[in-house]
Amino acid sequence: MLKAVFFDFDGTLADDGATIDQALKTAFAVIREHWPDLSVAALESTYREISDRAWGDYDCYLRPLGSAEAMLASLWQQTLERFGRNDAEVTYAAATTYWQKRLRSCQPYPDVLPFLADLTQRFHVSLLTNGAPSMQRAKVKAAGLQAYFRDIFVGGEFDQGKPAPFIFSAALSAANCRPEEAVYIGDSLLHDVVGARKSGLYSVWLNRKRQLKHEVLRAYQVDALDQLAQPDFEITQLSALPACLDQL
Repeated sequence: MLKAVFFDFDGTLADDGATIDQALKTAFAVIREHWPDLSVAALESTYREISDRAWGDYDCYLRPLGSAEAMLASLWQQTLERFGRNDAEVTYAAATTYWQKRLRSCQPYPDVLPFLADLTQRFHVSLLTNGAPSMQRAKVKAAGLQAYFRDIFVGGEFDQGKPAPFIFSAALSAANCRPEEAVYIGDSLLHDVVGARKSGLYSVWLNRKRQLKHEVLRAYQVDALDQLAQPDFEITQLSALPACLDQL
């Protein structure tokens, strides 16, 4: 019998794409006050490349930096250095502006609040998210979701984040249930689906962007035949989740 339902945060419950777009615009405005010759398009493509790589492998690139402030500053410093610019004050201003805007605009998807309110009456509901603890907890609070979870676990608080087993083990222990009594819902095939299945949980791929599975697996360099990368269910919106849970 299903006892616990665990969720990812960014891209699953909160629309990180929209908030990142808005935050980047404000940060670029700060940078162009100092260097108006820099192209917004070039800055954006460069920052996204650096940021995606870093956050995609947080344990390798960002965890060693320690504080959230140092992580953000590093991303913007690397971006500006690509254009031959190196100014600590501008880097700090861009990083601070970016983060403040992200917090102010962090919102859940429209289908999240009503769904969570009902779900918490039936299951032990927890949040399992990768990243820097202070940043992730601040975003959850800003999105107004903190009260819906019995427990919140952040990958940066463990030796390794998802898909490593540590965070899943902690969530199962807190919910006092076995792996086969829990399901994990997330938007990442690699971090969420593979991580959940490696730990024995059921998995639901919330594919809001309607990505093609074989293209995602190819980008991750994961064998499409690898059973760990195959979710138990694939849905494109939370309204489809109850039918999945009923089957479990």
